[in-house]
Amino acid sequence: MKKSAFLFLLVLLIAIGLLFAQNQVLFRHISLPTSKQLIGPMPGRLGSLNGFTPTIVLSPDRHYAALLNDGYGSQEAKAHQSIAILDLTTNKLTDFPEERLSDESHQTYFLGLAFSSDGTHLYASVASLTDPTGERKGNTGNGIAVYGLQQGKVAWERFIKIPLQKVSPDKKIAFAVRTQVHGSVPPYPAGLAVINHKHGDRLLIADNYADNVVLIDAKSGEVLKAFDLSRHSMVPAEFPYSVVATRDGHHAWVSLWNASTVVELDLKKNEIKRWIPVGPPADALAPGSHPTAMLLSPDEKLIYVALANADRAIALATSDARQVGNFDTSVAGQTFGGSYPNALALSSDGTRLFVADASLNAVAVFGVSQIGHRPLTILPIDSALGFIPTDWYPTALAALDHDLLIATSKGQGTTPNTAAGGTSWERRHHEHPYIPTLLYGSLARVNFHQIDSDLPNFTERVKQENLMTSDPGAIQFALGSNPIKHVIYIIKENRTYDQVLGDLKVGNGDNSLTMYGAEVTPNEHKLALQFGVLDNFYDSGEVSGNGHDWSMAAITSDYTEKTWQIAYRGHERTYDYGGNVANEFPLDHGEPNVDSPGTGYIWDNVASHGLSYRDYGEFITSTWCKPEAVKSPKEGTPSPLSDVCQVIQVHRGEPLPANVGQPHGSASPWPWAVPMMKSCKATMAVLQDHFDGNFPDFNTEYPDQLRADEFLNEFSGFVQARNSGAGAQLPAFVLLYLPNDHTHGTSPGAPRPAASVADNDLAVGRVVDTVSHSSYWDDTAIFILEDDAQDGADHVDAHRSIAFVISKYSPGSAGRPFVDHHFYTTVNMIHTLELLLNLPPMNQNDGYAPVMAPLFSGDGNQSPFTADWRNHDNGLIYQVNPPKGQGAEDSRNMDFSRPDAVNVEILNAILWRDRKGNAPLPKPRHSVIAKSDD
Repeated sequence: MKKSAFLFLLVLLIAIGLLFAQNQVLFRHISLPTSKQLIGPMPGRLGSLNGFTPTIVLSPDRHYAALLNDGYGSQEAKAHQSIAILDLTTNKLTDFPEERLSDESHQTYFLGLAFSSDGTHLYASVASLTDPTGERKGNTGNGIAVYGLQQGKVAWERFIKIPLQKVSPDKKIAFAVRTQVHGSVPPYPAGLAVINHKHGDRLLIADNYADNVVLIDAKSGEVLKAFDLSRHSMVPAEFPYSVVATRDGHHAWVSLWNASTVVELDLKKNEIKRWIPVGPPADALAPGSHPTAMLLSPDEKLIYVALANADRAIALATSDARQVGNFDTSVAGQTFGGSYPNALALSSDGTRLFVADASLNAVAVFGVSQIGHRPLTILPIDSALGFIPTDWYPTALAALDHDLLIATSKGQGTTPNTAAGGTSWERRHHEHPYIPTLLYGSLARVNFHQIDSDLPNFTERVKQENLMTSDPGAIQFALGSNPIKHVIYIIKENRTYDQVLGDLKVGNGDNSLTMYGAEVTPNEHKLALQFGVLDNFYDSGEVSGNGHDWSMAAITSDYTEKTWQIAYRGHERTYDYGGNVANEFPLDHGEPNVDSPGTGYIWDNVASHGLSYRDYGEFITSTWCKPEAVKSPKEGTPSPLSDVCQVIQVHRGEPLPANVGQPHGSASPWPWAVPMMKSCKATMAVLQDHFDGNFPDFNTEYPDQLRADEFLNEFSGFVQARNSGAGAQLPAFVLLYLPNDHTHGTSPGAPRPAASVADNDLAVGRVVDTVSHSSYWDDTAIFILEDDAQDGADHVDAHRSIAFVISKYSPGSAGRPFVDHHFYTTVNMIHTLELLLNLPPMNQNDGYAPVMAPLFSGDGNQSPFTADWRNHDNGLIYQVNPPKGQGAEDSRNMDFSRPDAVNVEILNAILWRDRKGNAPLPKPRHSVIAKSDD
């Protein structure tokens, strides 16, 4: 062989080797915090997107596709939202960050994007909650941004303001969306449709907060007509989502996100033609079907609707609104629900329907050539022809003549951080990268021929990625049958593994990142060493907003996923979590909760299967006594509490209420004023008669010791009832909220962060101590986790967190610690507790997630736990912040009324410096976790 030929071959082999190595990276198994995995590259993947992408639209000439990115905004875009343009000829993908939409701006994109009739412009919905009329310099208010589009480049041209919308005088406006103009709400434009009118484009816009639709002249900005769609006593309640219109502009339809309804509009007569129910639940308070995406067939005889909360897509005849198609978006053989169809596309010949199943990470393919043409006496349920695997959480689709475009909003998960200290932008704004900025979406273009030829293999891969072909396992007790009759499920707040257990000598920890080690959390260290170290456990939620839903439901609703990043980036969306929507409680107004997943919460599962249950603090709201009349942000009405509460606060040395204290009613040892609770109520109907009215919600100035006191009060009654054979015994399912490891920052006079964490640690230890020394030890399991890890420092991943599984059947001992390295998430824990209580899974996440069987592999002689009281005895739990400590001013101005109302990036930095002084603040690590042999 000639030398030149040899060198060429060598270079070629090296190139092939490098390419193979790169593909190995692409093909590695990616474990997701949903308990699922990605086992190969997304077919047809073109590139990454800037965060959450709910919308793809095609230009009239089919030269371009435009994509709206309305999430938090990525590191690359410096947390700016953007519009991306795909050149359909070259497949070049270009992102155009919008300078007016940074994470510090007072407006946000939301759902709506459309090309002008001539294809030379783009219209994008822009919503604002904090400055709804755009009064301050640089703010736009609510309206439609108009961009010019030339040769694939997007350029701002003008803004069409949509005024505040008047609400009927007989309606109540939700507290969080009230404006300074009485009787008005921000429109909060969402989906939009362009109508080609002889005098120029008209825009039909769904106003998400105003419960109406407006028709606007795109040239003049004049509002030509408003259609009131409110049918509840509260506004917002219906949450209009998307709109579609016929080509002649005579008819249009709007989907009502929270009303299980599609409304048909007659635009010639300017009136509502009909209300079309689409999968309404039997119970008016139950989660609705969530009609979201809609599209018309090419001949406009059919309208397809995605029902995100019902695992269905449907087809309606446009002539008379008859339902003529019913499409099951589940995979064949899928036992449990929760696919969340939320985007649609139709082949140009109208024969194939594509439905994005967000929670299955797949696109369902249906044959629809006969829909609307077959005689129907009973409407059949159509199954999918197969499924296309995607990256994490597909949210938008568009069909070309020969290809399907697929956008996902979480791509391949969060990626590792690089460059110490982050970018200059990051250091200037947040000091370290924040988890939503590391969520890149992705875009793929898949040819129809490839779909047809590979669909069987694609479908099999979707099943594998969703764990439908694997065995979740079973728990084998050494003594034979399952002895567990009671589960106590404890929810805590916002800590990573390394922050707390990084100093353990066993397990995979990094002591340099440990902030609240054994000296602060002796009980959690002792629990891990006695009952099992879980050093590969990951919280499914990124923040508390979705973390509590993951912890209670093993899934989140499409509403939560489409709004939480907007709420967290700049408060341009209301905090709609924990049974609270727009600072109101839908339950109080006879409305379904738009935030609730269709597959339900754990308490729904327990109640529907006849088990007893009791809730202490989770999805509960408390009204706290105040020294003067105040407006409660939760109740939304003036609350003159000072003439109702006998005691507003308890100062050191003053007697505590009779149900708390050690002993009960003793003088308060806390050096800060302990707030007193006026009242407490459940935010979900099924919890109303099953919660402790003396147990408060999240308030980090209320010590967890007092929460533990109240729970242990009732527990002692359950023990007495069991021992005597009379009275109510411990419920089968107990939900216990102990939130103080969240801390109160370094607010002057408030508990020190270490004091809050130590207080929480002792409360946990006391609960386990008391239960394990009681007659319930033989048949009770205790599960403990953080709702989310809040992006703190961890050398493996910022989702990695502490978790404990405790029972008489736990393996190991303090002398011989048991370390379980299996990959587990919140979802695995929920499936495990369901299995112990003989409950079916709620959805396809927990249904297929492997159970935590090794944690019950002991011989059944695990000793009771004895709490470590050192931080009570040495006074750590009573320490307060100094008046002028580091971070005092920032902490003083933070809102600790609910989880994550504070700026969590700033709080993380304050907590780090409080424990580590001037040591460099580590960036949270976000690793794509390769699937292990386990």
